[in-house]
Amino acid sequence: MNAPVSDDFGVVQLPGEGQQRRINVLVVSSVALAFISFWRAAAIVLCDLASTAYYIGGISEQAIGKAAPWFIFGVMLFSYAVRAVYVESCTMFTRGGVYKVVKEAMGGSLAKLSVSALMFDYVLTGPISAVSAGQYIVGLGFQCVNYVRATPIDFTTDHWQTVGNTLTVLISIAITVYFWWLNIKGIHESSDKALRIMQLTTVMAVIILAWSGLTLMVHPENLRMPPFHPVFTETSKDPGRLPSAGWLENLPRLLGSIGIIVAFGHTLLAMSGEESLAQVNRELEAPKLKNLLRAGFVIFLYSMLLTSLISFLAVAIIPDGKRVATELVVNGHEAKVQGADYRVVDYLRKGPDGHDWGYEITDYSGDYPVFAKDTQGNKVKVALDLSQNHVERDTGGYRDNLIEGLCHYLIGPTWAKLTVAAFVVFVGFLILAGAVNTSLVGANGVLNRLAEDGVLTPGFLKPHSKFGTTYRMINIIAILQLITIVASWGDVNTLGEAYAFGVIWSFVFKTMAMVVLRFRDKTPRQYEVPLNIRLGPRKAPRVAALETNDRSNGNGHGPLSEGVHAGVDNGGSAAVAHDVNHIDLPIGIMIIFLILLSTALINLITKKTATIWGVGFTVAFLTAFVILEKISLRRRGGLHNAHLEQFNEKVSDRITPEVLGLNHPNPILVAIRNPKSLATLKRVLSETNTDKRDVVILTCKTLPPLMQGITAQERSIDDNDRAVLTRVVTVTEEAGKQVFPLVLPTNNPLYAIATAARDLNASEVILGVSEKMNPDVQVEQFALAWGMAMADRTGDETPLTVHILGPGMDLKYDL
Repeated sequence: MNAPVSDDFGVVQLPGEGQQRRINVLVVSSVALAFISFWRAAAIVLCDLASTAYYIGGISEQAIGKAAPWFIFGVMLFSYAVRAVYVESCTMFTRGGVYKVVKEAMGGSLAKLSVSALMFDYVLTGPISAVSAGQYIVGLGFQCVNYVRATPIDFTTDHWQTVGNTLTVLISIAITVYFWWLNIKGIHESSDKALRIMQLTTVMAVIILAWSGLTLMVHPENLRMPPFHPVFTETSKDPGRLPSAGWLENLPRLLGSIGIIVAFGHTLLAMSGEESLAQVNRELEAPKLKNLLRAGFVIFLYSMLLTSLISFLAVAIIPDGKRVATELVVNGHEAKVQGADYRVVDYLRKGPDGHDWGYEITDYSGDYPVFAKDTQGNKVKVALDLSQNHVERDTGGYRDNLIEGLCHYLIGPTWAKLTVAAFVVFVGFLILAGAVNTSLVGANGVLNRLAEDGVLTPGFLKPHSKFGTTYRMINIIAILQLITIVASWGDVNTLGEAYAFGVIWSFVFKTMAMVVLRFRDKTPRQYEVPLNIRLGPRKAPRVAALETNDRSNGNGHGPLSEGVHAGVDNGGSAAVAHDVNHIDLPIGIMIIFLILLSTALINLITKKTATIWGVGFTVAFLTAFVILEKISLRRRGGLHNAHLEQFNEKVSDRITPEVLGLNHPNPILVAIRNPKSLATLKRVLSETNTDKRDVVILTCKTLPPLMQGITAQERSIDDNDRAVLTRVVTVTEEAGKQVFPLVLPTNNPLYAIATAARDLNASEVILGVSEKMNPDVQVEQFALAWGMAMADRTGDETPLTVHILGPGMDLKYDL
């Protein structure tokens, strides 16, 4: 063996030349190799999911009336079942988004259809969050104006509504443009920022909930529980007021029989953001399953308390008519003149004769609505006569900013309520603006996955000349979001109605795919959605080995493209034992699927805006994807290229713990070049607590012999290096444990490994079994390299153990 002579890691003497040259070390980093706690993961998801608390109550009450809080509560309970589906998919697919799951289960065509609906979701997530943030800012501004004026202004008039919507649109555009520019530069919401936002949101929630509780204790008469029965709106001559019964308004008997499902569909928006859990799963630290379940429970508990309680308290404390104005409109009229064309009632309740009725409100421009009274001083009842009038709804002032309205009706001085309202708006702006950023990041991520899979042409992946981001995709999404904001002109209700399309259908496709995979793939799962009935012979269960089957494709994720962890999770969570000869009838997941599917189908005939625009956008996206995929395949000669991760590279003339950013002394050094040796890495990670010991991954880039000077080849990683590192990312994401990759150009790999171990003061070097020499010779050769690397070192050095791992091989030698 021609061993180079060196007194420094970065200097290698070329054999036979008597010349020395500097070797460049390539330190590789990627966000895919760093992992976060379940608290941070929950915060990222909640920045999307919890933001709905700011607008779902008003949107739901606009559609189904004062019963909305009960249905929001039901949706939040149901969200835990849907989240179980996502948890199961995440244990099968480390990157378990809708596109990947549907593609593995039902093929590329349905995968493109599902992601087309998801793209419509992302296109509307940004606008509805930006518009809601704008509504809160404008609403606070109007309150402040009235606070300093002797004569308050009625901001509910058409003129001021137009002014408010215009200001809202301008603020929404500014928010979208701001986050578009941040994403162009590559500055995304980090988990730290998300955690800080949720900490502020928690402070806000505690203040609001505690103060609301105190208000109800002082004024128990305000505790009015909402009714259970929904009341739907009907067609208006005003095109801006959409019927919540949709096309079913012409079938009142059918509407009555399935009204619960219709109302449920109008509040399903409350659990928007579940897809974020699948996206953040790859970033979860070990123990992965345990932390995924923890994050899921935190998300459920937090969103349940915040979203559900806020909607109940808003109904209990904000007077009827101030949230949403319920109008009984004369058939064939437009609601122009109150008293002549329509009457306003507090809310419609069922009478003993089965008819809906409410107390008439004559004026709701002040702080509290004024009710009509008869000569005896009793409130005047107005019955809903379907032969004469129908139900419509409009904003009563706080429909689009319920939490701010809740602050207005708490007990205490006005200045204190305005201060809390300002804090609510500030926190709301942060969380809603964060949701805008999440929509851009999420949409860009989905489009990148399509491009990596060959659906989009390579031109979409062209990096920005200065920032290196996929700016073309970001530009497309931002432009679509800006168009949506202008088209809606600040109407949160319209955006919410349309938004529900992408939310529900992404859930349907995801759950349907998971049902199919229960029958197609018998690979053991770490977690299953509960309620399963076993059919078939009961043989002794087969539990998969700890190491995953190496069936990975370029993406390296999924039960049909990779193995699934089983046995015992890294954190000790027991896996589900399986026998491939039996059939588990997945009752639980099928019930969830049927509920979602029935709700989605009902939404198609009740949500006109969502159906028209959602189907249109989905078909447009799908058509574009199909065309671009054909173009992309033609350019690649009909071949699908394997996906390679992108990495940041840093060149250094030496290697030190500081250069790599190690957290602990005496790391473990794992040498990897052949993808077959990744089983070694899987075992090392399963047996190592990376919170106490660092794992350095060293892959040697072998240079041609007698190479002179520093070349471009050794100053950057090539596709071969990137392929190995991509597989490393796959393994580490499955394990949820951080590693520190290092690419070392060298003409003598064993000596390079030895000098790396020396300079990092490693305590253990792990080598895969060589295909060219037996283990004893391999150890002997490494010992010679180690001796030369340590020839000029004196004093106490950390003892080094060389560990040879491979199939049926586990040898340790102390050097």
